[in-house]
Amino acid sequence: MRKLFWIFAGIMMLAALGNIIGGTDTPATASVRPGAEAARVVVPEAPRFDATLYVAASSLNLREAPSTNGRVLASLKHDTKVMAGERRSGWVLVSANGQVGWVSAQYLSGTPAARVAPAISVPARSQPGYGVVQRQSEASCPSRRYCTQIDSCEEARWYLANCSWGHRLDGDNDGVPCEALCR
Repeated sequence: MRKLFWIFAGIMMLAALGNIIGGTDTPATASVRPGAEAARVVVPEAPRFDATLYVAASSLNLREAPSTNGRVLASLKHDTKVMAGERRSGWVLVSANGQVGWVSAQYLSGTPAARVAPAISVPARSQPGYGVVQRQSEASCPSRRYCTQIDSCEEARWYLANCSWGHRLDGDNDGVPCEALCR
């Protein structure tokens, strides 16, 4: 029993000694003086991506830093849509395919690469049109009747001019079809 007492007493002495030397785990309290200026905490802003751009090169390195020495995070393919943010010394911070990094601004374009409109055969007319613009028959116009199905402004303009249903692509009747494509 005596042995157990001395072990317990030794543990208590070590705990007390450790508390004196090492301090306590309770944090110190700060006092605030009346009229003192509050400390300012600077929280970095999340990058804002405010413009849509497209990769104009055949491939473009997405880098960790705005420099050719920056580690390559990914390679972006031609015509990849990117959201652009901060610009710095010829470099642009972009978000693409779920990744954020820097690309050289010279390889970006404000518009996607021009896509070739589908080849559409025009039937030969048996009678002269006498100056009247003849629209294509429903059979010769493809079934792309909504702007979401059309790939380019040029294609939308062709449908507006040549298909009987083309007027549907110009919702506000201003002569510009698919405003999202033909800005």
